[in-house]
Amino acid sequence: MAFDGHVWVHDGQLYLSGDPHGSPDWDRCFTANPVGIVGVYGGEAILLTGLHTGHVGVRVDLAAADPGAQLERYEDVVEIDFTPTADELHLVEWAGEDSHPLGPLPAGPGNHRLRYHARGMDAGHDLDTADEHDDEPVDEYLVQVWPARPSMPATLKLTSVYARACQNS
Repeated sequence: MAFDGHVWVHDGQLYLSGDPHGSPDWDRCFTANPVGIVGVYGGEAILLTGLHTGHVGVRVDLAAADPGAQLERYEDVVEIDFTPTADELHLVEWAGEDSHPLGPLPAGPGNHRLRYHARGMDAGHDLDTADEHDDEPVDEYLVQVWPARPSMPATLKLTSVYARACQNS
């Protein structure tokens, strides 16, 4: 496990980037390669959250091979190709204000698959803003990244109203 903890989000987003202060371009990520709650472009990804502002729970797994989707534990699961350009990734908070090093990619830069799992998106979206001192996040996310051949974006499970709305935008 590369990361397991709470991450501060604002505007309902967090990022994966080779740059610890990276702030991906929204228009490029969600025009070039979107799959609802994830957009990617140029080795960076924007991951959407239900909560607008506050802490969310996040786990990140950088794997050497497909770790398997956790469909029974999460309400929404999507995946997309992701092409990091750096040897290491960072989980970056809103506007690059803080970041969490995830360590080296097992196979280095190149084409990877990014699978994003979400639980509690509707509750987070309904809450909108959480008190910064709340101990337990309302919504939780699992990010899996592993080297893979290029393939089409996929929606493996879509349950929440919020994720469905993002899928149709």
